[in-house]
Amino acid sequence: MTDLAYNELRNAIISLRIQPGERLDAESIGASLGFSRAPVIEAINLLRAEGLVVAKRRVGTFASEIGPEQMEEVFDAREMLEEGVVPIVVHNVSDRQIQALSEILDEGEKLLDVETSDDFDYRKFMELDAQFHSDFIALSERQLFKKWFDELAGHMQRVRYLFQGNALERSLEGHREHRAILAALHKRDIAELRKCLHEHTERSRKGCQIILGRE
Repeated sequence: MTDLAYNELRNAIISLRIQPGERLDAESIGASLGFSRAPVIEAINLLRAEGLVVAKRRVGTFASEIGPEQMEEVFDAREMLEEGVVPIVVHNVSDRQIQALSEILDEGEKLLDVETSDDFDYRKFMELDAQFHSDFIALSERQLFKKWFDELAGHMQRVRYLFQGNALERSLEGHREHRAILAALHKRDIAELRKCLHEHTERSRKGCQIILGRE
């Protein structure tokens, strides 16, 4: 039950159905999800460890705010993880695994093939984007790296849900960068792969700064 409560609550926070700064009441959340209070409290404690929930003494428990300083730390950690695992991934990866990543991008490309941004399924595209990066990290075969990255990804997804601009245009750019990452991986070119990942992360960092009003 704790896992179910955790996944439901985490998804609600990441998708902003629970807004940043919103108070979390374990009893009412449990009632709305069909759980008892105990697994919800356990789920909240797990989310506190991820930084998605904060507890204020004698005040209550809240969904964490999304601040620029916090996101700088998130992107720094993402950069270290993704670029750091490159040699391991290049050593481990098989052609079949590269094909699996390519299929994720193929599915995203279908979503991008629309006439207008109004027809674009941004939420589904974000899910595929997160899957591409998570599966890339998984190629390192380091469970802790995968866990850490998925926790970081939750914070990044929250910012993307705040975006109010032309999601199609930004997603097309990101998709091209994913193709470059995949091409470098296919060549097993460590230097090129790190370069592509770095450029992609910095573009995402810049986009985050714009969304959060830093530029």
